Amino acid sequence: KHSSDNEDGEDDIDDLSLEEIRRALASRLTIGKIIDDQRHPHVLNEFTLNGIVEYIKEGKAKNIIVMAGAGISTSAGIPDFRTAGTGLYDNLEKYQLPYPQAVFDIRYFVENPKPFFLLAKELYPSKFKPTPSHYFVKLLE
Repeated sequence: KHSSDNEDGEDDIDDLSLEEIRRALASRLTIGKIIDDQRHPHVLNEFTLNGIVEYIKEGKAKNIIVMAGAGISTSAGIPDFRTAGTGLYDNLEKYQLPYPQAVFDIRYFVENPKPFFLLAKELYPSKFKPTPSHYFVKLLE
């Protein structure tokens, strides 16, 4: 249910179902139908994971861009940078850095590369198992 009847004039998206959001995006992106004037050509046969897979398998996708954040790695146990208490920047005291980001600052690295290499060894990928998202990105190569 899409409603613009709120007092502040904003849309109430909390009441939208996943299907309604899918239909709205498909409509705005002209997915799943052909527009008569072809200014917005048909892209996917269906707005589903299978539709995307079909599109890629048919060789229609020339360039695929993956936009991801720390979430694809945190589920593998790799810490993000900024989460209070568990984030990487909150757990670098043992390296006695002047500021947390110094571990990745080239100017500090030139002065003292040891903290970077210690951290790199600690986070080296052999300690972590790739997530389904990592495997998906690898399949796109």
